[in-house]
Amino acid sequence: MQTMTVPDLGDKIVLVYMINRSPEESVLLCNARFEAQGGRVFLIGEFAEGASANDWVAGVTTALSWDCVEQYFIFDSLEEYMNRASKAYSHEQFH
Repeated sequence: MQTMTVPDLGDKIVLVYMINRSPEESVLLCNARFEAQGGRVFLIGEFAEGASANDWVAGVTTALSWDCVEQYFIFDSLEEYMNRASKAYSHEQFH
C-alpha cells in the first residue's frame, strides 16, 4: 500500500468543496486532520464559527470522504478566511 503524504492542517482553517455539490454547500473546518477509517481516507474536523446559519453546527465534528473532495483551500486563520471571503461575497455568503 502506498503511503499518502498529507499536510498538517491542525491550526489552519480549511474550506472544502465537494464533488457534485454546489459551492454554497462548501464546508469550513478548523482542527482538521486526515484519518483512515474502513480502508478509506477522511478529512475530519470541526465546523468553524461562521460556517453555518446561526452557527448551529459550530464546533461539531464532521468527516468528509477524501475521494469526494474536489478542491480545498487552506487559510492560516479564521480572520484570514473572513478577510479574503469578504472581498468576494457579501456577509451572508461567506462560505
